[in-house]
Amino acid sequence: MTFKLEFSAASDKGKVRNNNEDSFLLDQGLELAIVADGMGGHKSGEVASQLAVKVTRDKYDSMKSTGMKPSQYNEKFCLEANQLGFAVQLANSVIYEAGNSGPENKGMGTTLSAALLNKTRLCIAHIGDSRIYMLRGGVLQQLTEDHSLVMDHVRKGLLTREQAETSPLQNILTRALGAQKAPAVDLVEVALEEGDRLLLCTDGLFKAVKEAELVETLKAQSDNQKACDALVTAANANGGPDNITVAIGCVRKKTMKENIKDLFK
Repeated sequence: MTFKLEFSAASDKGKVRNNNEDSFLLDQGLELAIVADGMGGHKSGEVASQLAVKVTRDKYDSMKSTGMKPSQYNEKFCLEANQLGFAVQLANSVIYEAGNSGPENKGMGTTLSAALLNKTRLCIAHIGDSRIYMLRGGVLQQLTEDHSLVMDHVRKGLLTREQAETSPLQNILTRALGAQKAPAVDLVEVALEEGDRLLLCTDGLFKAVKEAELVETLKAQSDNQKACDALVTAANANGGPDNITVAIGCVRKKTMKENIKDLFK
């Protein structure tokens, strides 16, 4: 048995920002979805997030087609997860070099959260404070860990999650692409079940919309695109303090015809 993952997405600059520095990518052929939240002066955040999704997608595609095994290989994870992680590291190198090549892009960086379907498992590569959630049986689970100072304090018991939501430290990242020469990229693998819903989003969503409302919207709206649009609308209704990007996917079984077609790829 293998699954398919059908994604939709929406992105909006919100009510406060002048431009949208978020980027996203949905590649049905590669069964890959990515969201990225750029940061930096002028339009360099936008450049960083666009570079992140493009380089990650293109490098993963080339590695998948050749079956290349990365030189730094984590045996805890499958080949595809390692390839995705390597592709994100390459994106970091490209952004880091671009950020150090001239004053106009100095200090630029971006978060990145990528979700890849591998037969019946989800492979995740993640850095920063964008998030990937899974809704299963009506329960929302965060699959990624925020790389932010405020969430470090929550994990250490110095703050509650409620206090973190209003902390002035919540925008300080401890890890991002382009900020360091070789930052650690988290890899995660999760077994999927038919009917799982996946939500990828930048912080412009979850800082404006409570998790309970995320759950209610996903439950109420089975159409992925309508659910994405509804969440963007909700974030803007709550002030839209940041750029908002949402991607939602549903896990379904592949048909016999689709499985046979895969054999001839």
